[in-house]
Amino acid sequence: MISSQNLERGLTLIEYDITIKSNGDKPMEQSKRETVVIWGDSLAKGVVWNAARKRHAYSKTTAADIVAERLNIELVNRAKFGCTAPEGLAIMEREIEDGIDCDTALIEFGGNDCNFDWKAISERPDDEHLPATSPEAYQESVRTMVKNLLKQGIQPVLMTLPPIDAERYFRFLAGDTLNRENILRWLGDVQQIYRYQEMYSLLVEKVAREFSIRLIDLRSRCLAERNFFRDMLCEDGLHLNEEGQQFIGEQIAQLVQQEHRKAG
Repeated sequence: MISSQNLERGLTLIEYDITIKSNGDKPMEQSKRETVVIWGDSLAKGVVWNAARKRHAYSKTTAADIVAERLNIELVNRAKFGCTAPEGLAIMEREIEDGIDCDTALIEFGGNDCNFDWKAISERPDDEHLPATSPEAYQESVRTMVKNLLKQGIQPVLMTLPPIDAERYFRFLAGDTLNRENILRWLGDVQQIYRYQEMYSLLVEKVAREFSIRLIDLRSRCLAERNFFRDMLCEDGLHLNEEGQQFIGEQIAQLVQQEHRKAG
């Protein structure tokens, strides 16, 4: 249930150091940094909610910026505000066809896919309402993205979705114009918003297991942080604020570094 956007998260780092010696001169160090492309939504893009202006804006420092700096990687952000997994798949396929060059790709979608047309629900709570992308179509889109990347020799990395604050989001989406009673009648209870978004995150894990590829479990890190919901989410209950962007950037970098230490 989230009208997400795009976030930027880095991941793997593989740094190749090349030493060039010439006529007894001092060795000259050159390094080829790993190139990581992100395909995602507003979370990866670093979008925040500006409460004063009542509109979305970009974080001054995004999680992707932090990850790129900490891991010393070249980060190419292809995330797009409001993008769903099927839309992201189409973007990825075009860019692969155009010859995009990278070592690793992070796939981050789900927030917009699990969102609903709340205005329609408010007006017709007894009708059937479908999400922007069904769970089945979402999972298949992510699977296809992974297969496309593997076919190109690009290492795919998936990431679980940060949790949302259902109560805050419910207040935000209803605002002063939608019928809260009707929306709640259709939902059953407010926490159904959280549970439905969680299901899409679980589908990400399922795809990662199916292909035995890397998974950054960001959701667990967010849930383990005692002040995450209070201090790191915007007024809309969906998007990360500046502190949240800083937090997830640090967490992603730590998770990748830990993984590399274990790998030796």
